Amino acid sequence: MASTPQARLKRDVLSGSEGRHLSLHILFVHSNAAEVERCLQELNKVHFTVSAAVLVTPEEFSERLASHASDLVVAELTSPDWRETQTLELLGRSKRQIPLIFVGGILQRETVAEFITRGAYDCIEMGHIGHLPVAVHRALEEKALRDERDLAQNRLRHSEARYRALAGNLSYGICRCDRDGKFLEVNEAIVKMLGYASKEELLGVNLALRSRCPASASTDILHNKNRPGSHFNKARANSCV
Repeated sequence: MASTPQARLKRDVLSGSEGRHLSLHILFVHSNAAEVERCLQELNKVHFTVSAAVLVTPEEFSERLASHASDLVVAELTSPDWRETQTLELLGRSKRQIPLIFVGGILQRETVAEFITRGAYDCIEMGHIGHLPVAVHRALEEKALRDERDLAQNRLRHSEARYRALAGNLSYGICRCDRDGKFLEVNEAIVKMLGYASKEELLGVNLALRSRCPASASTDILHNKNRPGSHFNKARANSCV
């Protein structure tokens, strides 16, 4: 017998947290306490342990976003004293990457499509609120993947920035070679240290041309041997390239 999405989710939550309940902090932007309670009951069924804050006004929502970290926002689709997309707008202004799920009565497909296009993760009818735990689980998984991707991209940018800073440093000679001994990148400092006129000239040097150079020639290129004034003997280096 096939298991239901809720049953599979219950199993996934437990196995993913090594048998412990998954704790969540949810902001409910909702004017109906009974509907909030229904949402909490559905989440409790699949072993989410929820810490909830219920906010009624835009001011409360903005203040909470600014002062507390949250995992998820569950908002009433049509709430008194709120513009239709105000929850999305305030969340966007906060710069917090928090999944937002709308709940409401009967929802038109066009309405759902519009809200998802504007940034909502999902829209769920209260008549099908049993789907909420599945939507929450997927939203959190996707957020975790985005966070991992963003972290990797930040690390890459940091690494590239450090590389550019080193490569442009005039105090240290830096080069990158391929497995065949060909220079791929060099900075201005190493060009000057080795006594070449330009990067292009140095990039033409191959350290691995053993068949055409004496065995010590490639070592000389990097160790600055036999060059007056701490420069290479350029004639010897040229004879090897």
